[in-house]
Amino acid sequence: MIKAFFKDSLLYTLANLFTRGIGFVLLPIYTRVISKQEYGLFDYLTTIGFLLGVVVTLEVTQAIYRFIPEYKETPLKQIKLASTGFWFSLFMYSWLCLVCFTFSSELAHLLLDDALYSDVIKVTSILFLSNAILYNFTTLMRANLLSKQVVIVSTLNAVFVAGFSLLLVVYFNLGILGLITGQLFGVTLSIIVSFTLVKAWVRFVFCIESLKEMLTFSAPLIFSSIGVVLSMFVDRVMLKEFLGAEQLASYAVAIKIASIVTLLMVGFQSALTPLIYSNYEKAETPRKIAQLFHFYLLAALFSLLVLGFSAQWLVVIVAGAQYTDAVSYVAPLVCSALVSSMYLFFPGLSLAKKTYIIAAVNIFVGMLNVVLNYVFIPKFGALGAAFSTLFSVFFALILNAVYSQRFYKVPVNKALAFFVSCGFGTIIYLTI
Repeated sequence: MIKAFFKDSLLYTLANLFTRGIGFVLLPIYTRVISKQEYGLFDYLTTIGFLLGVVVTLEVTQAIYRFIPEYKETPLKQIKLASTGFWFSLFMYSWLCLVCFTFSSELAHLLLDDALYSDVIKVTSILFLSNAILYNFTTLMRANLLSKQVVIVSTLNAVFVAGFSLLLVVYFNLGILGLITGQLFGVTLSIIVSFTLVKAWVRFVFCIESLKEMLTFSAPLIFSSIGVVLSMFVDRVMLKEFLGAEQLASYAVAIKIASIVTLLMVGFQSALTPLIYSNYEKAETPRKIAQLFHFYLLAALFSLLVLGFSAQWLVVIVAGAQYTDAVSYVAPLVCSALVSSMYLFFPGLSLAKKTYIIAAVNIFVGMLNVVLNYVFIPKFGALGAAFSTLFSVFFALILNAVYSQRFYKVPVNKALAFFVSCGFGTIIYLTI
């Protein structure tokens, strides 16, 4: 398992370094060509996309992760699950597009404070649909441990999206509309490529029994995912409402810099879940998960140290002097990104199918984050949002770990975890 993990992890990490790295390299161009107002609105729409993503399809892709490996000896069952999940997702997002097209002006006024952005709402809804299809296909690849295929699709998607977005934003000067339309063109091409890799599983098949099986598992996770999204993304929504799109733009730049750490850590995340589901019954698996977690902790501490103390330089280089207020947000946001992924090393609740506990924990923490942001953003601005999110994701990790250990014990070195936690706190204190 360890050997397979590091092999897949390396592939996912290299692919992510390239795919997200392209977006990071293009950020200095976007922040200088697009106004802070429009860049803030773009980040706001991206956040709404995450919120909708966990609700619209009832988290059916989580069931694909869970059940596809379980039926690897029954190809017909895999086809029923994969096809049913795909057509269900397509149907649900098509309804979302219909609503967005029908009420585009009203939604533009409500969300973006200007009805003139109605075309942006329409194109964004189609982009959400396209992203959902692409995510569905890559989920199938990961569930079947097709790491190389995922790397190919991710790389091509990054190239397509970057190329079209750069063309429409810089050459045609279309602003936020060009940025979103460019992403839509790129994702559409990626869907065509990815379909050729998953067409063996995606057929004109829709099985009600398979849908019931998947939704029985995934439906409770909707509330859990809403809680997770509230923990991770509500800060941006509330920042926009309290302080405006320009302040959100600075916060979004800090998040973009903090996301550098996910470029390095995504290999863990992408490779770990399918391997756990495929090997959890083996006696040595808990010990191996613990070893991977300890390695992750040390890598996380090093990443925070590097990014925290280079934040000033990174912000100026990446976004320009007009975004220097983002510097103090970087360290707590890096820490939030690192901590939010640690729950993957505690799979007990998911393996035991105790999704209602996952939902309860994450909803509670999500609501806590809403309250904290509501209280601290007016008092401390974006820094209050950053620390509210950090506290929420840390609390979520503790609760998930405590409950998960009751069902699937992972032998964690508590002394090492305490040492890393103290290191996190010290670095944040010295860099804000």
